[in-house]
Amino acid sequence: MTPQDQSPPHPMTRHRRLLLHLWCIVLTGVVFWPFLATLVSYAAPGSDPVSLILRDMVVPHSMALNDLATGRDGLPRAIPQDTVLAWLSPVIPPPVTVSILMLVAGYIGALGAAALARQVGGDRAGSPASTLAGSVAATVTLWNPFVAERLLQGHWSVVLAGILLPAVAVCAMRRSRASLVALVALLALCALTPTGLILATVTAVMAAFASPAPARRVVTVLATAVVFSLPWVVPTLVTAGADATRTDAAGAALFAARAEPGVGTLGALAGLGGIWNADAVPASRDALAPVSTGAGVVLAVAVVVAAVLLMRRRRLRGAPLVWLALAAVVVPALMSTGPGIAGTGWFLEHVPGAGLVRDAQKFVVLALPGLVVVLGQGLARLPRGRQSGAAAVLLVLVWVSVPALPRDVADIAPVELDSTYDELAEQVAAWQDDHGATARTLLWPPGNYRMIGDHPALDPSLKMLPGRPLDPGYLIVDGALVDGNPEILAVLTELAGGEDTLEDRGIDLVVVEDAGVDGDDGNGGGDSRGVADVLNEHVELWSSGRWSLYAVDR
Repeated sequence: MTPQDQSPPHPMTRHRRLLLHLWCIVLTGVVFWPFLATLVSYAAPGSDPVSLILRDMVVPHSMALNDLATGRDGLPRAIPQDTVLAWLSPVIPPPVTVSILMLVAGYIGALGAAALARQVGGDRAGSPASTLAGSVAATVTLWNPFVAERLLQGHWSVVLAGILLPAVAVCAMRRSRASLVALVALLALCALTPTGLILATVTAVMAAFASPAPARRVVTVLATAVVFSLPWVVPTLVTAGADATRTDAAGAALFAARAEPGVGTLGALAGLGGIWNADAVPASRDALAPVSTGAGVVLAVAVVVAAVLLMRRRRLRGAPLVWLALAAVVVPALMSTGPGIAGTGWFLEHVPGAGLVRDAQKFVVLALPGLVVVLGQGLARLPRGRQSGAAAVLLVLVWVSVPALPRDVADIAPVELDSTYDELAEQVAAWQDDHGATARTLLWPPGNYRMIGDHPALDPSLKMLPGRPLDPGYLIVDGALVDGNPEILAVLTELAGGEDTLEDRGIDLVVVEDAGVDGDDGNGGGDSRGVADVLNEHVELWSSGRWSLYAVDR
């Protein structure tokens, strides 16, 4: 047994232990209240099912285990998270599953950050410094621009992985069998998304170098990561092929980290902000800039100063995580420069799988464990009389960086989805039963984004329709078209031009929003009057006030 695994001579008192747990619970409830509201809504008797809908987060109340969810068609863009949600959907509504995962991850992430701060702090677990450091570490893990921005972008599974990184780090640093089991479980949770698995693997590997047996732990982590990557690697290679993972070089500029008022790109990243989509910036952070953005920079400077002082005195523990934090800030900043964008664009276009790093700002969350490591040791090394004041200043800086975080994430609160989505799914399922075939369903107007209420979101039909709903796979960022499935883009272009190639391209059904056959489609598809001429030659199976479903004659 190593000193890191030994029990502290004076265990944390029950009072302080309870306070820390309560703090982590309160933080989780305040930051992730929309998920708590979702659980309350489903628990209320007689309430209608709700969904979580905002930008890339489309978690309808019911999901089909269709070809997009299983990776049998096209690139596995949301594998395995959609596979898990759709598989559980008949038993547990997907919004309930996501909400439980997020709330549990929030609590574990906050508690793991407190444990990491205590692990490197060197104080006994029951000391005031340990309690203060744990509280600050838990707060900075959940209350930061990265969490708010990525939630508003709809990247719930990336946020889940990001807030678990301090817990991943502390488990990788410890040598006990229990910590190894916990590490594997955390890697499994993070592996709900490829990005999450990459974040957790890199963190675990770097943390392992600060453990008593680094080589063995690194091998274990890498072997586990390979196994957990199979759900998305295998479908990619078998269904789409490695070449299909190459992406548009223009994405390097469109998804580069964004400069923020008063601090630029490097300062934005140092404060765990700088997401490419300005619409996903929390309203309070935007309104209070440059004070809010500057608070993150001040906190980062304090961490750098503390790290340098600790290194000079040779007292810095967990140094690999600190170096990782530096790289997590500097590398995305370099990728946002002119040469960085050019180099990244070349990789996107020529290297299979490079699209995973196109949105480089999301990797800034790798700085979180290093931030916790330095804050934990910095507070522990201060004179006892200054620890409370320093902790208070740090908490103020964390708060000011996103001063109205609970209100800022109100857009992800649960909503009731139009019940006609269910009717549409039933009609497609009935067609499949009648024909004994898997339906290839084309959605019109083009584009996989729709306006759901007042918010843009991925089309819920892609998640709810059985069979093979066809995802065009392109994005429109700042008016520029990025990526896209060539075959589906071709049939959409032909349909818009009044050319009927539906049967030749193997389309079975066409779902049309009524507004999509009357002039401009509003999604970048241009004039779509020719669509009506084509669809008049086919059978209308069903119609509602919003959608029409057509069967392609064969």
